[in-house]
Amino acid sequence: MRKVQVVKVLLVDDSEAIRESFGALLATAPGVEVVGCAEDVASALAAIASTRPDLIVLDARLRGLDKGIDVLRHVRQNYSDIQVVVLSAFSWASMRKRHMDAGAVAYFDKSTEFSQARDCIVALSSARSIKASTDRS
Repeated sequence: MRKVQVVKVLLVDDSEAIRESFGALLATAPGVEVVGCAEDVASALAAIASTRPDLIVLDARLRGLDKGIDVLRHVRQNYSDIQVVVLSAFSWASMRKRHMDAGAVAYFDKSTEFSQARDCIVALSSARSIKASTDRS
């Protein structure tokens, strides 16, 4: 029997309601543990350094001048092993392309693709568990 490796997830969104509701949705996902939340770029960078998540669920547009893509670029430059899934209220193709080109593994629309984002994270968790078990063989 294969042991499920838990994927540590950090939620970064300027909406407390989104952090809470998506966190609750992820709490039902097998192999997923939410290890922290952040509401802006500064708190996201601090949380990344302190929790070392395996995956970040990132809002594309954070409140004020802060941009989610800045967090994504920081992660790609400094933590190549961390995956980033973007969850955004903006479903524009140009926004999606910009984040995918910057290194996101997926981009989902908050208003219509919440459950697909959860399913993607479960699939990434499962793939990580499979890789871990084959690495030990």
